Amino acid sequence: MQLKQYEIVINEDKLTVDIQETCMKYKTIKQYAYILHDKDDTRNHYHIYVNFGNNGVSHELVASWFEVPPNLVSKVKGRKTDMLKYLTHGNDSQQYKHQYDPSEVVANFSFETEIQKSKIIGNFKEYSFAQMLKYIDTLPISEKCTAHRQLERLWKIECSMLTFNPDRNIDVIFISGKGGTGKTYYAKKLLEELGYDYCISSSSNDPFQDYLGQRAIILDDMRDTAFEDLSDLLKILDNNTSSSVRSRFANKVFNGKVIILTSSVPIHYWYKKYRYNQIDTLDQLYRRISVYVEVKDKEILVYNSLDSEGKPAGKPKRYYNEVYDLKKTAPKKETVSNIFDKICKPVETYSVSNFVLEETFDLDDELFGK
Repeated sequence: MQLKQYEIVINEDKLTVDIQETCMKYKTIKQYAYILHDKDDTRNHYHIYVNFGNNGVSHELVASWFEVPPNLVSKVKGRKTDMLKYLTHGNDSQQYKHQYDPSEVVANFSFETEIQKSKIIGNFKEYSFAQMLKYIDTLPISEKCTAHRQLERLWKIECSMLTFNPDRNIDVIFISGKGGTGKTYYAKKLLEELGYDYCISSSSNDPFQDYLGQRAIILDDMRDTAFEDLSDLLKILDNNTSSSVRSRFANKVFNGKVIILTSSVPIHYWYKKYRYNQIDTLDQLYRRISVYVEVKDKEILVYNSLDSEGKPAGKPKRYYNEVYDLKKTAPKKETVSNIFDKICKPVETYSVSNFVLEETFDLDDELFGK
């Protein structure tokens, strides 16, 4: 057989070559890791892992390098990370065996880093679904599909369990202001300061279509029409209970800490049809807003609450809007129309006038059948 990685298990007294010298001798070996298991209930033996990158190598050839019988060179069971954890008895099935210290492993790569990364999949307390996807993208092609299927199954279970969570605690921030004042700029800056990964949704007909379990979501440039039923929005913003959100392809559960809504329409203009016949319902919406922010051209006003009509209550904290200066100093972007100056030869002014005039008359003649 020809494979891209192998495992070799051999008793210590049967090995006749220096493992590290052998691994360094053959450039075909891209990665290697090995350890001596001398604290098991069996004879002392080596576990050797070799990886050839994108190349396939026959097990007979590998056996000849290490001077061992071909039957001792075997296919790696499971993923690469499963094999690496096996070296220290770090898999779940080995929890009752002696736990070897990672420092006992000899490798030509950061073994401990690889092990830490391998613990990402399924650890939804520390990582989001999106971060796990990014990790899977770093895996060898041969491992990606298996890891992705495993992650999707675990994520489905996680979403089911989240719907039973009665202790959800999220912050809801509403940022209003005219276009170009910096609403999205400050939303992103706030989340980056908090250290949360996030996605930005600007889809009015399916706001959660791009959500992949990030710790925060920015519902950018939203209107109340994005949530035709007010009850749907109230469920999403509910601090007490997680609930699924209707999405075009699959219902999703928000598993984050912060929801930021940005809108050029202040919240007291949202859901006008409820204003006079369902005041209590609108009050539920206003009470869910943790922080209300008004972004003006030169300053930012931050309020901690809204009144019963959805207008900012109390005295705000005022901050200077740095976007005002950034817009003044930002280099001018080259417009598409200006690119024609580079790709076309300009026509003299009088020629352009004549050309436009002639074209106009031609068009009129065609329209009026002359």
